[in-house]
Amino acid sequence: MWCLFNALIGGFSHFNERPMGVHQGAQCDRASIALNYYYNNLNLLYPEVHENRCKDGIVSCEFPLSNYLTAVLYKCFKYDEKYFRILTFIFVSIGMYTLFLLFTLYIKTIPAYLLLFILNASPILLFYTSNFIPDASALGLSLSAWYLLFRLFIPHPYLPNYKKGVYVLCFILSLTFAMASKTTCFIHWMTMMGVYILSHFKTLKIELVNKKVLLSSLLFALILPIVWQLWARYLGKTHNSEFFILHIPLITDKVFYQNAWNVYLGNWPQETFTGPLQYLMGGLLLLPFLIKKHISNTLWYITVLNTLGCFLFMAIMINQFMYHDYYILCLLPAIALNWLAIGSAASKIKANLWWVKVGVLVILIIAMRLQFNYGRINLESRYTAGTYWEQSQQKTIDYSLFKNKINALGISRKNCVLVGYDGAPNNVLYLLDLNGRRINEDFNTEQIREAVNEISPQYLISNDSLFTKTMEPFFKEFKLISQEKYLSLYKVSN
Repeated sequence: MWCLFNALIGGFSHFNERPMGVHQGAQCDRASIALNYYYNNLNLLYPEVHENRCKDGIVSCEFPLSNYLTAVLYKCFKYDEKYFRILTFIFVSIGMYTLFLLFTLYIKTIPAYLLLFILNASPILLFYTSNFIPDASALGLSLSAWYLLFRLFIPHPYLPNYKKGVYVLCFILSLTFAMASKTTCFIHWMTMMGVYILSHFKTLKIELVNKKVLLSSLLFALILPIVWQLWARYLGKTHNSEFFILHIPLITDKVFYQNAWNVYLGNWPQETFTGPLQYLMGGLLLLPFLIKKHISNTLWYITVLNTLGCFLFMAIMINQFMYHDYYILCLLPAIALNWLAIGSAASKIKANLWWVKVGVLVILIIAMRLQFNYGRINLESRYTAGTYWEQSQQKTIDYSLFKNKINALGISRKNCVLVGYDGAPNNVLYLLDLNGRRINEDFNTEQIREAVNEISPQYLISNDSLFTKTMEPFFKEFKLISQEKYLSLYKVSN
């Protein structure tokens, strides 16, 4: 069902044709790790990027699960970005399937389908479902962990709980890899542990089964994320500093903090839900507080703890939410749990109030239609050159043609190159599959001189005539040897 839905919107049908698209920097960084694993014998412990400054590009990062698995696929089937997209798609699809199963534990099948369609038509989810950002894979894993938590440890009115060890193992692995891949998913672990702790207070009437297994599972799930974080911090100290953020960027300036919220609220909520639905979904987050008596205590505390945890995370990390739309992906389970709680209460509406049920169903159908149309238009916009949402820093097809030219000259990853201009470390280097260093437009003379002296490049690649003029005085030899449109390759020596 999910595959068919995504195909209808356009997310599944063009894995081979799509350019990098919006947030090219973040995408190239992750794709770069996968490609370097492919070239460097799949050494999991040493994630690497193309901007290696002609030394090594080993970087500290969260556990590169999807990057590593993609490299394995490259080894099996040859290098092609479509495998990365398909892998992410599979992770999200598994998560959406388990979410549907979770919905149907408390909600009728048709409303469950409608809710799933509304979430899947979210522009942010449509775009990153077939992409390189680990947040999407982590979302799929966390949704699977939530479903297994309910089936293993939370009593259901008529369905028996899972008891086989294989389900416990799947729960541990789903939660482990979700947290290791994206630290944001630690919110879900904290919610689960919080409910476990609160269940010991009899007055709260939180029902759980197999509590000892739940506790041991949650503790086991922490091992890999903690061990990898320690390893990543070691890599940060001994190699390429902290390439990907592994700390909490606290904001102490009140004006800047307020501005960060303004930027977020002005840009990203509408990338989760279309205009009218933003306010409806915001209101629904508060509804469980008003209808607590109609929701089971266990589900109510799970929903409330997870919602509060997500809001707290956003309050602390709002600096990252300003310019990273995909940060919201791992918080989407809070929306799903909120719907689950409200749906469980709605299922108790008496038969003589059939008109209320019909009204809710009509609202869901209208919401699905609005979200579907908005999601489709937004997805098309993200892949249409020149639109606000596309925002690619490099035109991928031009770099593909230029890559063929320079490869024909024998220039490869073995050579040391300087590239510019590039607004992100790995865009140009990844698209051309070269090793070296990039120059950004805002680099001053001292930074450029430092870059030149540090790597002593053999070649320089320019995508801007101003960059070419700026760089020429830094080299004794500066010879043009190939050109493709605005892209130029120079043989240099200093």
